[in-house]
Amino acid sequence: MRTTTYTIDDIHCGGCERMIRTLVGEVAGVQQVEPDHRINQVVVTYDETRVDDAAIRESLANAGFRPT
Repeated sequence: MRTTTYTIDDIHCGGCERMIRTLVGEVAGVQQVEPDHRINQVVVTYDETRVDDAAIRESLANAGFRPT
């Protein structure tokens, strides 16, 4: 398992958190998604043998969020 923290400046509320949790959580291999709009971060725990950083970033981008 690997845990990566993404900084995303455009998380504004609990609704953004729910959207991120749902969409990123649907990616095969993602185990846990912990967004926090107060600090503009998303912590994702995933099985790196099933999914990679690029796929998680793509999922975030498809949801309208740009990780830095």
